[in-house]
Amino acid sequence: MRQRPRLVSLIAATILFGACATNFTPELVRQEIVTQRGDDPLRAFELNLGRFTTLLIKSALAGEDGELPFAGLNSLQLAVYEVSADSGAALDVTRFSFTGWDQVLRVQEPNSSGMVLVQPRGDSIGDLVVVGSGPRKVVYARLTGRLSRELPNALGDVLRDGGPDEVQKILSQLGQ
Repeated sequence: MRQRPRLVSLIAATILFGACATNFTPELVRQEIVTQRGDDPLRAFELNLGRFTTLLIKSALAGEDGELPFAGLNSLQLAVYEVSADSGAALDVTRFSFTGWDQVLRVQEPNSSGMVLVQPRGDSIGDLVVVGSGPRKVVYARLTGRLSRELPNALGDVLRDGGPDEVQKILSQLGQ
């Protein structure tokens, strides 16, 4: 009789943890680089800005009209990995396994790939991940807060038109 409560608890835990969203982190992206390419990145830059630091930076970047770039942003993770060009094709970020995210954009071309994923929160976006890869660079960013519903498509356009270099350029402005 004692086995039944344990079995029920085990089944409940499996269902709950199985339904959880993938927790994107710089480490997850780094592991995917190693898995797909067989070697570590040559160089890595990782930045993690929490709520307070993000607020200070946004305030410093506010325009004359007081408008804040990336309004509603609470935190930002940004990672840029330089990879060897002679390790083969660009990392295919569309092969990332994920659950609990809505896919806004998926781009796969011979020398680049990219994805924009979101987790909506009411009338805004609560969590946004953008990952882009070119022949020598992989860029990952995760933005959290109460973000505009237009932001995922805007970052998707930047990723599609300018690749990971352009995404890095735009998001790096927040970290300066």
